Amino acid sequence: MKTHRFLKFLTWTLCAIAFAFVAGCEGPEGPQGPQGPAGPAGPQGEKGDDGTPGVAGNVTCLECHDADNPQAKAEEFSRSAHSAGAIAVDYAGGRSYCAECHSHEGFLEFARTGDVAADIANPSAWECKTCHNIHTTFEQTDYALRLDDAVDLIAKPGTIIDEGNNNLCLNCHQARRAVTYYDKYTEPQTFVRKFTGDDIALYENTTAIGPSGTIELKTYPAPAVDTLEVTFDVPTSYAYISSTHAGPHSGPQGNVWQGVGGVADGSAYDAHSGGCVQCHMGPASGHSFMPKEDNCMVTNCHQSSKEDDLEAFAARVMAVGEKLEELHAIHYSDGAYHPMYASLPREEFNAWWDFMVLLEDRSNGAHNPAYMETLLGGAESALGIN
Repeated sequence: MKTHRFLKFLTWTLCAIAFAFVAGCEGPEGPQGPQGPAGPAGPQGEKGDDGTPGVAGNVTCLECHDADNPQAKAEEFSRSAHSAGAIAVDYAGGRSYCAECHSHEGFLEFARTGDVAADIANPSAWECKTCHNIHTTFEQTDYALRLDDAVDLIAKPGTIIDEGNNNLCLNCHQARRAVTYYDKYTEPQTFVRKFTGDDIALYENTTAIGPSGTIELKTYPAPAVDTLEVTFDVPTSYAYISSTHAGPHSGPQGNVWQGVGGVADGSAYDAHSGGCVQCHMGPASGHSFMPKEDNCMVTNCHQSSKEDDLEAFAARVMAVGEKLEELHAIHYSDGAYHPMYASLPREEFNAWWDFMVLLEDRSNGAHNPAYMETLLGGAESALGIN
């Protein structure tokens, strides 16, 4: 009996050892089987609180698109120089280096790429979509301006203007050249120009040719064209006006506003912190862009008319122009002053440059009174006026 029990115990012991051995040599776990079907959905949670109501779409849109506003804006714009810019568009709107400001197509390409790659065959004048893109937000009136980034002035790199909606205007209403574009020579220079037709009479008696300049009229038998050959001598104490389109170029308003347009720099005009939009698009002007005194009266700055001051300033600018015409630095025709090719002593050249800034700014001092008075006074002093 004892032997039977011993054998039974031995058998169980060997089985336990064998089982432990097999379990210890088990291989790696196999891959997970496919997921079983999802269980039934739980009960629905309680409804949350309502969010803050948004701006009603029709209210936002109707701020601009009511029954009368679009037509009123179109009528205002039709009276503006931007809409009636046929001369500027026809003359420069198709040129790649002018088109960004002189045509609708050019400005759109500039706004999209930062450049105008090639000439434009059929440029057109500005329109609503020149300045306004599709809406960027419907939460408030955004005007959908195509460009609203800060502007780095072309003629004065590093002068950054960031004035909100005014930034759109400043992309074009700024000088394209600084005085150093013309007054840049450190060695004596000689330039020869040939003039024909009406230009012969304009230049045959000029005195702005420098100390050793010469004028020679070459007359040929018909059908050859008579030619006036002028040699402009430019010593280092002189500067040379090298184009009949010389100057800051048409629209230096942004530079004048910041006090950086003339030969010398000055201070920005903080009093007009509202900038272009305040005076040119206020309630009295809208999209005509015509500056109106009523737009400024609201600021409580101009409590009485400044028209006499503006007229007096304009008269002084014209007196400088008359003196420069005597020096053959400019000439007056078709109701406007135009630069002439000329070699001038630097003091007279600087007076010419500041005159061009004042003339092309077109505000008669309003855009920056203190700075523009400095420019005008300096030109008057250099030319012996008053």
